[in-house]
Amino acid sequence: MSSAFRPTAWVLGLLVAGLVTACGGSDAPPPAEQPAFTLQLLHFSDADGSDTTALNSVASLSGLVSQFRSQFPTSTLVVSSGDNYIPGPRFNAANDSSLITQLGTPEVGRADIALLNALGVQASTIGNHELDLGTRQFTEIVRPSGTTTTSWVGAQFPHLSYNVDLSADSNTRNLAVPNGGDAATQAGKLSGWSHITVNGERIGLIGAGSPVFKNITTTDGLEFLPRMGGSAVDVDGLASAIQPGVDEMTAAGINKIVLLAHMQTLDTEKALASRLRNVDIIVAGGSNTLLADSNDALRTGDVAAGVYPYQTTSASGQPVVVVNVDGDYKYLGRFMAPFNAQGVLMPAQFETVRSGAWATSESSTSTAIAKVVELREAVKSVLRLKDGVSFGETAVFLEGRRLAVRNQETNFGNLTADADLWYARQFDSTVRIALKNGGGIRSEIGEVVAAPGSVSGATLTPPKANADAGRKAGQVSQLAIETALKFNNKLWALDVTATQLKQLLEHGVASLGSQGRFPQVAGMAFSYDASRTAQVLTGFAVTTHGERIRSLKVGDETVVQNGAIVGDANRSFRLVTLNFLAGRGDGYPFPLKASMVNLAELDVVMTAATAGGAASTTTATLGSEQDALMKYLRSQFTATPFSVADTPEAEDLRIQNLARRSDAVLN
Repeated sequence: MSSAFRPTAWVLGLLVAGLVTACGGSDAPPPAEQPAFTLQLLHFSDADGSDTTALNSVASLSGLVSQFRSQFPTSTLVVSSGDNYIPGPRFNAANDSSLITQLGTPEVGRADIALLNALGVQASTIGNHELDLGTRQFTEIVRPSGTTTTSWVGAQFPHLSYNVDLSADSNTRNLAVPNGGDAATQAGKLSGWSHITVNGERIGLIGAGSPVFKNITTTDGLEFLPRMGGSAVDVDGLASAIQPGVDEMTAAGINKIVLLAHMQTLDTEKALASRLRNVDIIVAGGSNTLLADSNDALRTGDVAAGVYPYQTTSASGQPVVVVNVDGDYKYLGRFMAPFNAQGVLMPAQFETVRSGAWATSESSTSTAIAKVVELREAVKSVLRLKDGVSFGETAVFLEGRRLAVRNQETNFGNLTADADLWYARQFDSTVRIALKNGGGIRSEIGEVVAAPGSVSGATLTPPKANADAGRKAGQVSQLAIETALKFNNKLWALDVTATQLKQLLEHGVASLGSQGRFPQVAGMAFSYDASRTAQVLTGFAVTTHGERIRSLKVGDETVVQNGAIVGDANRSFRLVTLNFLAGRGDGYPFPLKASMVNLAELDVVMTAATAGGAASTTTATLGSEQDALMKYLRSQFTATPFSVADTPEAEDLRIQNLARRSDAVLN
């Protein structure tokens, strides 16, 4: 971020006015209107990607928070727009007894909330990953527990979401408080909207979650409105579900309103901005989209996806902005929000020197908040032990980054799908294919390396050595596997007909653009044409037949040609998939009456001598996707490293996008 002085509009106005007066002019324009109040908004979200990046960056981010707060101690608001944690190694490390000093009562997820407490977060919305283990686990993490001084203090801020009935779920009901309270008194509570006083001004804070939560996480008794009728979010309905809360604030005399939105895609938050009345700032979440202005110094290799802040006009005809930065504490968003006496934003007074995306460092702790560093080091100590346990080797970068696995075939998607298929065949040789969702792959295994000052992009390499943990370069560790396959779903085997298989794949490509449902497969290959009719489901029943799957082959057997099923449409294929998908997660229309086999139940009878040592001890839950990958790597890629490099989309063979290449599935 540039520190050079840049005169604001009102300073330039005064200089011009002075010059005109000195020259005897009498027609000088009046000085520009000055803000009646300026709010310093500090924000971040989406600490759900790489544990290593997040932990290495959070100390530097805390230093920025401390520095900026000291500059405007009475005018600062610190918020998060959700996904403050995600099930995985960092999340699980908080359950280790070594963290009793930091947490009082160790429990999964609590270290992440303790970091937010130390950062001084004053409110957050509920992201989808807060609910990944259900509402009971969510409430166990955010609420205080025990009565002694060593007990867990809980979240020292409220979680807000207006477009959901928090009283409808037996777990969240106990933490729900009425709308309109003071956020400063709502530690560990849940509400639709609250207010907080900043330098004598009441700021309205309202939260909102995406209706797609029901397909991508475990909402239990919660339903985020509007109800999903198809695969696309009804933005008008979403605005209608949020607007009453905003109206309640304005009726209470609050004229400065911040919406903490977790909509998964920035386009949804942008669309909301023009549909809502009297909202001033929308803090976006869930998309990991980096917005930045011309003065922002970004991390090497990063490119902004738009200007910070995004500006438009609200439904009430007033200025409204949307702000967002990339996740994993890689950036701190800072918006200096100038308001006039009527509580309306003043775009003419926006500045780019202080406002924007402030990049953090993964090595600096010079100005960090001490409590943040203490927590970070305690968690890293737990993780360091796991990085020393290796299950195999790779000679190539395993592509598991969000934009890749949610949009195309990748070598890591293939590897973990192959592992699932291999694992299933140890018990049932009739299993022919594997299907999993790209959204279940949470990170790459390897390094993204960019030399200081490089302008030619980053280099992708296999995992670097970790001398502290005793891990050699290229070795795939327990920590890497647990990070990449954070959800660690169980593996289930079942039969699907040719018709059902085509419907499953049609669903996987019906809604594109970084959707978690995008498939990664093994034992089969297919092509799709996104310009053709997408399949539409109503209540998991096909109401519009998809025409996007053009070719499909299982092994050497042709199943779909020119978009039509070849042969007996009712013939069956034995498939291994994740219990999340088999239970219709991500909206997949799996047949509920199918005879499903939990592979963990079969694995208990397997001995270490069978299948080339496939049953050798791992650190994962038996019959899970982590367990399968660990055993597969140990069996196949210990003496000889995995060496299949990722390919450009135009060269992908299992999933062929016909907008990028010609159809060669049946060739």
